[in-house]
Amino acid sequence: MSEKNPGKENKGASRVQIRNGIAALAALIILMLWLSGAFVRKVGPESASTKTALGQPKPKQTIFRAENKTFPLFIGQVGTIRSRSEAQVSSHIMAQITDIRVQPGQWVQGPEDGQTPTVLATLDNRAILAKLGQAESQVSALGDAIGGARANLEKAQADADRYQNLFKNGAATAQRAQYARVQRDVAAKETARLEAQQKQAGEAVKEARVMLSYTVVKAPFSGRVVKKLLDVGDMASPGQPIFFIDSPSQAEAHAVVSESLLPFLKTGQTIKVGIDALKRTVKGTIREIVPSANPSTRTVLIKITLPSSSDLVNGLFARIYIPYGSYTAIVIPARAVREVGELYLVDTVDSKGRTARRFIRPGQTRGKLVEVLSGLKAGEEVLVP
Repeated sequence: MSEKNPGKENKGASRVQIRNGIAALAALIILMLWLSGAFVRKVGPESASTKTALGQPKPKQTIFRAENKTFPLFIGQVGTIRSRSEAQVSSHIMAQITDIRVQPGQWVQGPEDGQTPTVLATLDNRAILAKLGQAESQVSALGDAIGGARANLEKAQADADRYQNLFKNGAATAQRAQYARVQRDVAAKETARLEAQQKQAGEAVKEARVMLSYTVVKAPFSGRVVKKLLDVGDMASPGQPIFFIDSPSQAEAHAVVSESLLPFLKTGQTIKVGIDALKRTVKGTIREIVPSANPSTRTVLIKITLPSSSDLVNGLFARIYIPYGSYTAIVIPARAVREVGELYLVDTVDSKGRTARRFIRPGQTRGKLVEVLSGLKAGEEVLVP
């Protein structure tokens, strides 16, 4: 029986690993040479753009000279989509809610253009109705009393005039004429007192009617009910919100920006706003720059009016692109760039018409052009299929 030599086996395995490594390295070198165009016959751009190696016509290619272009520089700031018209609808009085007529997400009509506003909720009005009935009864009773007082005043005035004439003719004493005048004055004061009471009761009627109107909670403007905070049976009180309503047709973007950007902003300026959730960029107009900076963060609030759109939901994340000078970049047609895995290649043309493959690092796309961050210089020519 022969014994195996472990040292020879280890040497054999090492040789196999070395050969595999050399083969992998050679394959990598060949791939890099192919990507760089080492196996492509160098021909002029005219012949390269007209025929293939088999003599078949190739798609027409053009030569583009890489050039410098100046683009505006933008700084992105974080913002939030808000509604210009948003309200916390609450009650003017303290009363129990008897009915809720709308739900979150429902569209409501406001009083614009003479329309009848939507009723959002109703409150318990029994106590107010009782006060209104009492005030109206008092107004009616005082009306009857004033009628009698005015009749008495007319009679007292007639008696005062008659006794005054009799006194002048010597047919009545001065005391009797004076007494008639006193009776007239008393009747006038009584009439004035009752009229004042009637006016006060009338004001109580108006107040009760106003209070009664407060038991019907209506939409302050046309919009959408965002949130309902109270239910039937809850006690509503002044200042306590029952509903949140906003108007998406008047959407704005609110952003807190650094005070260093103020020289680049002005009211009425057009500015780009990106909404990530909608994958959309829109143009807005700066409506207001709040003239007060936060001393802790050194920031200022700006408000940007956006185009009307029903899908601009209150609270969406927004990006505000503020122009901040300009920069220059090398650009070439985007069609000239080929993507191979994670590599980006272009075919360059030298002064003798020879083509060569070149690795580049592309930047931002500008319409049909793309910025080149590295790999090309301005003035170099590339083939565009």
